[in-house]
Amino acid sequence: MIRRGMPRQDATRVAGIALVLLMLAACGTAPAAPTPEPLSGTYTASGGGGALPAVQALTARFKELHPRVTWIVSESGSTSAIKLVLSNTIDVGFVSRALTDSEKAQVTPISIGFSGTAVIVNPANPLMNLSREQLLQIYSGDVRNWLDLGWTEPTIRPYIREANAATRQTFEAYLFAGSVPAYGRNVVEQMETEAMFTAVSSFRGAIGIASTGSRTGSESRVKILKIDGVAGTQENIASGAYKIIRPLAVIYSNSAELTPTIRAFLEFVRSAEGQRIAATAF
Repeated sequence: MIRRGMPRQDATRVAGIALVLLMLAACGTAPAAPTPEPLSGTYTASGGGGALPAVQALTARFKELHPRVTWIVSESGSTSAIKLVLSNTIDVGFVSRALTDSEKAQVTPISIGFSGTAVIVNPANPLMNLSREQLLQIYSGDVRNWLDLGWTEPTIRPYIREANAATRQTFEAYLFAGSVPAYGRNVVEQMETEAMFTAVSSFRGAIGIASTGSRTGSESRVKILKIDGVAGTQENIASGAYKIIRPLAVIYSNSAELTPTIRAFLEFVRSAEGQRIAATAF
């Protein structure tokens, strides 16, 4: 409304503004909302090796969607990932084992599928398959030479991962079937995946464990065995035919104040596209 006594120039200006607003309303157009700031920054993710390929694929796709976001992804182990998340040392963790009840009270998991524990030997070993009973005999120390299992190599050198490694925990659950693990005195621990590959490749009679997947499958220094006649392929893991398996998950602290970028990434992991990417990263 134009007030009485208003100067003609001001009255004309007010009338013009009113006309513009009336035209916008008639067209159903409102002033555009401010454009949200694009996601950006450098973020860290670390955890168990079994989940590493899936997380690498997820972060790579998230960066394609948000080019100003950079990820530093590393392998530190599932138990370490939980500690690092709770201490705010990393932004996102990932685990390749089931969480304990006490861990669930502190971190929230987002499922990204399953992985397996592979049994690996030196490429010189001609055997293609071992049964659970044969593995138990090897790792309990009851059988110490390959002659008893059909190969001419005299000495078995069994290797295992460290106690808190998810590959070992899954292997023990399968091998000892709930009983207290009892390893032979000839079983030697290796602390990392690379150390395991090096040890198994160094001795013709060596045997060890590693995560199933592309990293182990493409490693020319070792050979993967079938267990009970079943290969640790993605299809056999998904169907449950391969028995040495464990769940994979992305985790974040229940008490952390999530940044917009981390919140968006977690929503992406939960999405249909994120779940599809995780399922095909093997």
